[in-house]
Amino acid sequence: MSYAESLKLIEQLECAELAQQRFIEGVISFEDYLDILELCEVDIDDYLITVEDNLAVNEIVV
Repeated sequence: MSYAESLKLIEQLECAELAQQRFIEGVISFEDYLDILELCEVDIDDYLITVEDNLAVNEIVV
């Protein structure tokens, strides 16, 4: 991975983490959170499957 690619990844991760914090705080909606993740080049379908799996494993949803 090049230096430029590393910087881009760091920026994407920082953006995604900030969006997550704002969502948890109730500042932005879930839809806005997902839109920001898409801008950070997160595969939303894979992300939502992972979230659902994690919730099921922890018996938060069935």
